[in-house]
Amino acid sequence: MSADPIHDHDGRADFLAALLASAHRQVGTAVIDRIAAQGGVPELRDPDLALARMLWSAHRATGAEVAERLNRDKAVVDGRRSRRSSQRMTDPGPLAGRLAWVRLKHRREALRLAHTYWPTDFTALIRDALTTLGELAELVEADELYAEDPWEEIIRITLLLERQLSGITLPTPRELARSDQLGTDYLTEVEQFLDSHVGPLQQDLDNAQRFLEGELVSRLDISEPDAESLLGADMVVQDLAEDLEQAQGKAQTLRLVVAAVERASSDFVGEDLSRANLDDIPLKGVRWDAGTTWPDEWEAWIRQASRPAGGEEGVLIVASEPHSSVVSADA
Repeated sequence: MSADPIHDHDGRADFLAALLASAHRQVGTAVIDRIAAQGGVPELRDPDLALARMLWSAHRATGAEVAERLNRDKAVVDGRRSRRSSQRMTDPGPLAGRLAWVRLKHRREALRLAHTYWPTDFTALIRDALTTLGELAELVEADELYAEDPWEEIIRITLLLERQLSGITLPTPRELARSDQLGTDYLTEVEQFLDSHVGPLQQDLDNAQRFLEGELVSRLDISEPDAESLLGADMVVQDLAEDLEQAQGKAQTLRLVVAAVERASSDFVGEDLSRANLDDIPLKGVRWDAGTTWPDEWEAWIRQASRPAGGEEGVLIVASEPHSSVVSADA
């Protein structure tokens, strides 16, 4: 079998990125060691200032190149993940194995649970925190090399990061409590399916919060700031970034799980619902087709209330307002 040129290119790119990252770390280490050997940040004389600026310039240039390459790689990976996610979301997930009338009967409560577990875009909130952390990293790295200490900005960004992390609130069991009712075995399965992906995400967020408060804030010593407190802070920032990136990946997984619950509660293409009791069942958003069998007394109304689902031939979706004319599921 011939070599895969794409993989070969990826290998060379990975090697170059690793080489640049290594150079970036070595320059940073040399600068920190030089400062530490002198007992802290010295009063810079002209030759020292020139050397410090040269080292900082090299450090910043290699760091920018590494960041750019990582961002490009991340964009490619995110694109691949997005395509895989779209493919996976076409599958309703494990809940699709339950009887259609059971899924429809408990549709309202299942959708409520899905919304409870995804009240906002957690991936966007974590991404904002990562952006703030990146700004803090730039300040910390710059301040290790210059006598001017931008402490006011460092403190502002650190406090902003604390607020961002504390503002990411995941659901708790108390919020998910519900009254006993028939069919709770299905709803319990829905809740367990969702909850199994919340725990790992919460753990990563808790770790990041503790790391921020216990390592980064204490190292920066905001109450009595000085340049020496920044030594090694860039490594703490990097560790915190890794925790948040892991949390973001788990948040993306939770989003897919929520989408699977929503799809299992709304996708009834080809299902037999002829004996389902549709009284008090929210039908807006339900997808169906010519193979779906409705109760006789409901079929005409549902046809009038439906419109074609965009991009899916032969599939209809129940709209909020009935249409004046009947739409054929075979259209």
